[in-house]
Amino acid sequence: MFSRRRGATSSDKKPRKEKPTAGAHELFLEYEGFLAPSKPPPGTPSALLPTPSTPLTYGEHSGHRLKLSEDTLRSSTASHGKPRKSFSGFADANDELRSRPKRTPSQRTKSFLSFGKTAYGEPSHNMHNFSRPGPNYIVEKEALAQSKTSGWLRRCMSTSLKHRPSTPSSSMTPPPPYDGSLVFEDGDFTALPAMPGCAIELEPSKPSLNLASGAAARAAAAAQNEILDSMRNITLAEPHLTRDSESGVGIEVRDGGETMAEFDFDIPVVRQDPLSALPQELVGHILSYLDASSLLNAELVSHDWHQSASSRHVWKDVFHSEFQDISQRNTTMAGSGLGPGLGKVFSCQEWKSMWRARKALQQRWNDGYAAAIYLEGHTDSVYCVQFDENKILTGSRDRTIRIWDARTYECIKVLGVPSRGAGSAVPPLPADVADRGQRPFAKVFSSQSIVGPERTAPWLFMYHNGSILCLQYDDKIMITGSSDCTLIIWDIKAGYRPMRRLREHTAGVLDVCFDEKHIVSCSKDATVCLWDRSTGELMKKLSGHRGPVNAVQLRGNLVVSASGDGIAKLWNLTSGLCIKEFPSKDRGMACVEFSPDSRTILAGGNDQVIYQFDTSTGELVREMKGHEGLVRSLHLDSASGRVVSGSYDTSVKAYDMRSGEMIVNFTKWTSSWILSAKADYRRIIATSQDSRAVIMDFGYRLPGIESLEA
Repeated sequence: MFSRRRGATSSDKKPRKEKPTAGAHELFLEYEGFLAPSKPPPGTPSALLPTPSTPLTYGEHSGHRLKLSEDTLRSSTASHGKPRKSFSGFADANDELRSRPKRTPSQRTKSFLSFGKTAYGEPSHNMHNFSRPGPNYIVEKEALAQSKTSGWLRRCMSTSLKHRPSTPSSSMTPPPPYDGSLVFEDGDFTALPAMPGCAIELEPSKPSLNLASGAAARAAAAAQNEILDSMRNITLAEPHLTRDSESGVGIEVRDGGETMAEFDFDIPVVRQDPLSALPQELVGHILSYLDASSLLNAELVSHDWHQSASSRHVWKDVFHSEFQDISQRNTTMAGSGLGPGLGKVFSCQEWKSMWRARKALQQRWNDGYAAAIYLEGHTDSVYCVQFDENKILTGSRDRTIRIWDARTYECIKVLGVPSRGAGSAVPPLPADVADRGQRPFAKVFSSQSIVGPERTAPWLFMYHNGSILCLQYDDKIMITGSSDCTLIIWDIKAGYRPMRRLREHTAGVLDVCFDEKHIVSCSKDATVCLWDRSTGELMKKLSGHRGPVNAVQLRGNLVVSASGDGIAKLWNLTSGLCIKEFPSKDRGMACVEFSPDSRTILAGGNDQVIYQFDTSTGELVREMKGHEGLVRSLHLDSASGRVVSGSYDTSVKAYDMRSGEMIVNFTKWTSSWILSAKADYRRIIATSQDSRAVIMDFGYRLPGIESLEA
């Protein structure tokens, strides 16, 4: 056998090379009308042969037409110069196919010539892709399968399907070059021509892309954009960099976007506790910028955060920023005497506890929850009051000045000689009846003191011999005005010893105020006097009111006065002239208040309204209403933003300075008119015609309230 193979001649191998290729493939194409008929065997009638006068066309799709040239059609039937072999039944099959009418190329036949890619997006290595029939396979008539010729054709087709070459043979008709003029739709790849006898396995259809619509390009661009967006959120850590937490060199910054889940980068800076990388001084400085609620939440993060956020230094800054350290914007008027409620500054001060106490105190203000503490000792109407955290000073019609301990509510000193006939019975307090105001949750009365006025001192002749109508003090001196038309300057450090008496007014002195240089007083004689504090000399006498000047306030070089003529006047102390007037709508004014920044003037009087004026423009800003009687007293607590008023309707009210809304309404806590009312961060003290002074204490028995005292 070996010798025979080696000795084989070229003629023995020639039939294999010249194997006829015009078989079932060409016959089917001829049947469909796509190719010129194969070269018929000898003896075939010429009537059955088509005359290709014009090139055959491959159907139309979307207005495009593919033309197969005559040379291409003829090349499909070439047999390399050798005649085809004839075998049994071939001529009959050929005659049968040529006798059938030609069909117009359909969508199914167009899919038969699938150029470029198959219906499933795979590369096509053969023009006749029989390997993947679509689900719409249609079986032809059973009559064709029963014929002898059809049976022979079916066998040939199935044989060709089973043994088709992996690459196109030279005898197959090559597809024309694809020029982009054909557009394939989803329906082009769904079915093949009907071939009886072929076993078909249905496969689910797969989505296809329209090659000429740009959808593939858009999908690829969208996928690329998604990848780029995901990669932007990923920061690759460089292990060779030294992370300097102090200077910030090498610290990576990432935004809040999502990162790709399949990447797991170890980024210690992002996962590291920032407080552990910073010095405690810097941590405390950063936390001090938080408000109190945020700082309380920071304490819940971890033990280290709790320790840092609970620092006294941090809470000190938070406490002062929230409750407005008024020491930085203190009034220019000396003798205010009101405690700021900011506590004492020392190393172990618990600022967090102070903050809690101040918040609880503020809530009591909002709720009107206060205790009533009555100071009893005067024998007649109490006209004026001034207090701080240690002491309370009251002046009465009984010609005496009483000094009370602000913590024990005991009278510790009495200045002046009581008037004769004093000592009448004090009227009882009104019963607790339901009304529109808030009632005290507790009532406390001061203990009876055995302290009496001095009777052997050599300066007794310097005391007032009339009612004490006004008083003001600071840490050095106290000044009082009386119905005896004089003012007395008292030395506080010398045990409240009278130093000097000022005489100029011709009627009772109704109000007084002073600062570091000047003393200003007003009187029923409708004048305002300006005195030198150090020498007691009269500097100016301001005239212009047509009625008693009931109240006066001093701010720097400006003085505001309120008179019974219904006008509040603004004076310039340098020139002594009235520079602006603020009239009321009806009748006289009994009280006035000047804001520390000199921008706001408050006035009240007979028309039961509190007026708020703008100092620079002179316009009326707001009217605060609610009283049912003459507004006798006003006090502005600028640190808390509250306006406190007392009226002849026996009520004390508090208003919000910014909105003008009433926040406190204490009615009938005394049995007679309210003549004076002053307030600080914790309490309101009002004096009455019934010879009592009542302390409306919002911090009574409040835990931690003592820590707020200066």
